[in-house]
Amino acid sequence: MVRALHKARRRRLGVPLQQAFDSRRNSLSLLRLVFAAMVLFDHSFPLGGFNGGRDPMWGWTGGQESFGGLAVLGFFVISGFLVTRSFDDSPTPVSYIWKRVLRIFPGFWVCLLVTVVVFGPLAFVYEHGTLHQYVVGYSDNPLRYVKNNAFLSMNQYGIDGLLGSNPWPHAFDGSLWTLIYEFKCYLGVMVLGMIGVFRHWRPAVLILSGGLWALEINQYLDPTFLKGMFLLGDPYMVRLAFIFSLGMIFYLYRDKVIISNWLGALALVVFIISLKVGQYYEVGEVMWAYLCIFGAVRLPFHNVDRYGDFSYGLYIYAFLVEQLLSLYGVQKWGYWPYLVLSSVGAMMLAVGSWFVVERPFLRLKRVRLGRFRSVESAGDPLHHEKQRAGEPAGVPVQVTAGAVE
Repeated sequence: MVRALHKARRRRLGVPLQQAFDSRRNSLSLLRLVFAAMVLFDHSFPLGGFNGGRDPMWGWTGGQESFGGLAVLGFFVISGFLVTRSFDDSPTPVSYIWKRVLRIFPGFWVCLLVTVVVFGPLAFVYEHGTLHQYVVGYSDNPLRYVKNNAFLSMNQYGIDGLLGSNPWPHAFDGSLWTLIYEFKCYLGVMVLGMIGVFRHWRPAVLILSGGLWALEINQYLDPTFLKGMFLLGDPYMVRLAFIFSLGMIFYLYRDKVIISNWLGALALVVFIISLKVGQYYEVGEVMWAYLCIFGAVRLPFHNVDRYGDFSYGLYIYAFLVEQLLSLYGVQKWGYWPYLVLSSVGAMMLAVGSWFVVERPFLRLKRVRLGRFRSVESAGDPLHHEKQRAGEPAGVPVQVTAGAVE
């Protein structure tokens, strides 16, 4: 009884994140799966042609945010936290980037191949009644689709001019655009870690995050602000890097960030108010980042991934399934049949992606690569004493977002 009361008091008053977060008992896998489902839900409106192409949150927030946008930001917060931890746990920068490549590229490459080998032909036959000229008959042919998108940057969304009659025409997989931003953030973590920022100059990350925050607000107020500048001229890069940096801060300052029920409730109230009154970019995103970490600690769903981590696969395949169903006219049956069939089809592909592609490649992360040690890990007496769980699997989240980490 006394222990229960003491535990309840600690939950109200709070403890440092370092103490509250259990690497083997947390709800990160649940959050990633929910975020991937939110992206599917968000895309069902424009891809199926429902509600004027906008999810309900877009109108409720006055055009500030959608369910899919929230999901992408959530992916990037979690990714920033876990990927910074991954660098901290990696003996060398090479081993760190090797793990990052294994996490994001195999599933992505297979998704590209599934698109041109399965989804593209199904759409082509439906529209033309034959596969003649599918491979090389058009300037945006499937071979160029794979070639142009092979390194995460989505330079071609369409194949052979297909899907032109869809509510959202010509794009086969619009969710993949966030993955290049995710990987750039991975590289940023590596650079910061290699020069010793995480160990010797932690406040530099706060300064960097504050600068990105200011840039994001300025770009929101004036879209032409810094237009054309390398990286900083890309509002998506600035915004997603800022959100990712919040996850980094939660990890680096885990001994100082307090997780408490009172703070969680306060963050939720401020977050909701910011969505409604128009201060989301100024304060709402920061509150959402805290709520993501708070949920990972406080939510009691710790075994969601015991059969597999399907969030990344759900994220990268949902758009494909929804587009094909729209081409076949399933949306005419109504919103709920369309959403249910999209969810079932995407989850089936996600399960296959995990067991056939992602999990086998992730087993290669233990391969030892490189001899060069970073400034961060070299000479750190605590580095090899830190106990961590295996990295849960995204990207997006990221994102569409960064659904991975």
